[in-house]
Amino acid sequence: MGGVFVLASLIIIGIFFIYGYFARLARNVIAGAERPLPSWDDLGDYFNEGLRVFGVALVYTLPLIVLGMFFLVPMIFMQAGGSQVVRDAGGMMATCVWCLIFPLSLAVGIWLPAALTFVAVEQRFSAGFEFGRIWSYMRANAGNYVLAYVCWLIARFAVPFGMILFCIGIVFTIFWAYAVAVYAFAQTYRLSLER
Repeated sequence: MGGVFVLASLIIIGIFFIYGYFARLARNVIAGAERPLPSWDDLGDYFNEGLRVFGVALVYTLPLIVLGMFFLVPMIFMQAGGSQVVRDAGGMMATCVWCLIFPLSLAVGIWLPAALTFVAVEQRFSAGFEFGRIWSYMRANAGNYVLAYVCWLIARFAVPFGMILFCIGIVFTIFWAYAVAVYAFAQTYRLSLER
């Protein structure tokens, strides 16, 4: 089912169900459920919760998207220009923009899992923007948080191999990779409660 909703994400709507499902998975892991994977029988709740989680993710990533688009359009025109000087200026502009966007994207990529975990646990939109609490949580659990992040990176790296080696399709391995990531970050949160 997860792979089906990944396919449905091509027309946006599936992403809300996926985010809602993963929020429920995170709560199940934190609660110590023996079998934390939820069933797909509560699609209405998954959709509603997914809207909230997606909204938080969008607020964090939208500035990067806007910043990239703000510079992308002029760079395209500069690269298409007839003059070599204009094309060189466009290339330099692309390098400068990359030097700005890359560290910002990296910071958001490290911060966002913790923010989304707070949203999933507390089931509030505003929980994703309680910067002091999120920072304190990340700092106090830095070792486990880094391990969870490494698990996520390894799972993402394995996605193409799932399609090549096991012939099960990339949409299913994408869903699996994100389930691994949610599990790892939820375990980090759970361990933080036991201190």
